[in-house]
Amino acid sequence: HNYAYVVCHDGPPAPPAMSVPLSAVGESSSSAGDDKPLIPATVASPLPPSRLLTATYVAVYLMVGPALILVNKHLLKDVGFGFPMMVSGIGQASSALGSFLALRVLRLQPLTCAKHVTWPFYLRNMVVVGGATAASLCFGNAGYLFLTVSFVQILKAFTPVFVVVMLYATRVETPSPRVALSVGLISAATAIASAGEAHFNLTGVLIMCAAETCEATRLVLTQKLLTNLKFPAMEGLYYMAPICAGWMFGLAAVLEVPRALEKNAFSLVAPNAAAFATAVVLGFAVNIASFLVIQRTSSVMLKLLGTARNAGLVLFSAVFLGEEITPLQGFGYALSLAFFGLYNYYKIKGL
Repeated sequence: HNYAYVVCHDGPPAPPAMSVPLSAVGESSSSAGDDKPLIPATVASPLPPSRLLTATYVAVYLMVGPALILVNKHLLKDVGFGFPMMVSGIGQASSALGSFLALRVLRLQPLTCAKHVTWPFYLRNMVVVGGATAASLCFGNAGYLFLTVSFVQILKAFTPVFVVVMLYATRVETPSPRVALSVGLISAATAIASAGEAHFNLTGVLIMCAAETCEATRLVLTQKLLTNLKFPAMEGLYYMAPICAGWMFGLAAVLEVPRALEKNAFSLVAPNAAAFATAVVLGFAVNIASFLVIQRTSSVMLKLLGTARNAGLVLFSAVFLGEEITPLQGFGYALSLAFFGLYNYYKIKGL
């Protein structure tokens, strides 16, 4: 999950800050790396340093997300530590610690919105948004207990449907006819892909529906409760990650820890310390990679890369993990990706 935002400041206008969208469907965008080659395009030359840096950030972004998904699935299924709240909390706790060290200890950037985030505002608004974010992440990880990695990624293409319905139901935004059509087509394509799933599990699908409902709720709450208050990416992480970690570990203390103690599950941590440590590092790296990509490109590019990353993980799961993808499922997923692209086009163009 990415947090984020445009700088909030007082005084004379400042240059636009590079920011990562708080919502999963980033709204603001900014571009960088406009350097033009100094020699004709027909002459071979090394990639300019700025573009090489951008390409590096993109490559890291495309790798760390799927890596975290695979590590979390390994912990949940293969290791047998089947407690999605605690597993999800690992990444949020590392993000909270990393952002605290960056901003409060190393002071890499100032807290530009500190005076706006009072304790009453924090508790009344941000804790609510953080709760929805935590629920989305926990349900999302729980899906891997019942479904294949590839099928979970396929179901993620259905997220815009929940978002549009939730925005309309809460009267935050009324979709245009073209957006509504693209959402309907995504629904049909996802239904085809689900019908073709060789290892369909109703419990897993319902859990993923809950995850996407929570994600849509998060987006609505963000628009209603945090209107006109946006943060630089690292500062957004500084405020939101502790909330998410608090929700996750707080609920885990009631719903998961007693079962974990009963099953002696914590004894699995030491023998699998490398996997748990990897989850800690990747949890923070995912958020930082998202920030770096949007800093060098735009939030629109982040969304497109996210879709491509999910599709790549589907192929990886089929080729290297041996997960079965039927022709009907592949056809349905290809359609859903095409209609998802159409949905993004209509949203971007305001059609």
